[in-house]
Amino acid sequence: MNKQTSTRDRVLEFIKRNGPVSVKALTDEIGITPMAIRGHLSKLEKEEFIRVDQVRQKLGRPLQVFSLTEKGEDFFPKNYDGFALELIEDLKNLDGGKTLEKVVHLREERMIQTLADALKGCKNPAEKMEAYCRFITEQGNMPQLTDQGDNSFLLNVANCAVHTIASQFSFPCETEMRILKSVFAEAKVRRVQTLMDESQTCAYLFEF
Repeated sequence: MNKQTSTRDRVLEFIKRNGPVSVKALTDEIGITPMAIRGHLSKLEKEEFIRVDQVRQKLGRPLQVFSLTEKGEDFFPKNYDGFALELIEDLKNLDGGKTLEKVVHLREERMIQTLADALKGCKNPAEKMEAYCRFITEQGNMPQLTDQGDNSFLLNVANCAVHTIASQFSFPCETEMRILKSVFAEAKVRRVQTLMDESQTCAYLFEF
């Protein structure tokens, strides 16, 4: 790890532990000049890891203090997947999995309605597929759409936002297909390859 990256990480960690913090507090903690600290803070602010606020003081100018943004918070490890896996396992073991089944069904209904709203107004299959790709991109997936002609589209998804859960439980993949078949009721939808089979992408064929 180079010095710049190390200092950057120390700045973020100090703000995480003590924020909001001033330039002086960071200078005293890290042991470099205020100018150098301000350089790191400027870069972190441009990258949207931190934000700066003005705090009024009884005397003198307002004091600049720095705190983490949501992106900055995401810099630090989170165990969302572990929490989700434990929760799903508990639901699976509760009342024979009936509660889990209800929860999955409710999510399906919600997603179908959300997608129907997102795709409303699309005039043709191409517009509908493009709108769907924009939607799943916002969900953390990485779609690539290929128009194969004759109203046929191949959708490759390089990143699955729920891959860790899908690797342990089958229902995410199953519910996804039910959602797609409902939202694209006018098309024949098939999954032609999957990340679960160690392919590079999940791939879906839509034939309108």
